[in-house]
Amino acid sequence: MARPLPDSSISTPASLVHVVGIGASAGGLEALQQLVTQLTPAATVSYVVAQHLAPDHPSLIVDLLGHATTLPVLEAVDGALLAPGTLVVGPPNRDLVLEGDRLRLRDPQPRFAPSPCIDLLFDSIAEHW
Repeated sequence: MARPLPDSSISTPASLVHVVGIGASAGGLEALQQLVTQLTPAATVSYVVAQHLAPDHPSLIVDLLGHATTLPVLEAVDGALLAPGTLVVGPPNRDLVLEGDRLRLRDPQPRFAPSPCIDLLFDSIAEHW
């Protein structure tokens, strides 16, 4: 079951040094599951995942990835702070970007590519981290 991120009124722990962005297309769940089996909790790293998901169906990706890793796997919440040692997954049909140490969810812009737009996530990580 998805757990909420820590209270967004608390500042990001000083130990958070790295943000790792992970992107996958609609067929990438198996590859993501294999990848997260290799990730270990680190007090200095936060992992953020954007995967193309069906926009009109509930997603089980948080639970599925949670069974494949020892990391806490959380669904992204708009305005929440990044937390070290966690893996955060964007929800279906929302673009996920970082503004400094905060997660931001946006309604997808009209485009031909699926949502979430992985490029937007990577661009925001490059800009802010």
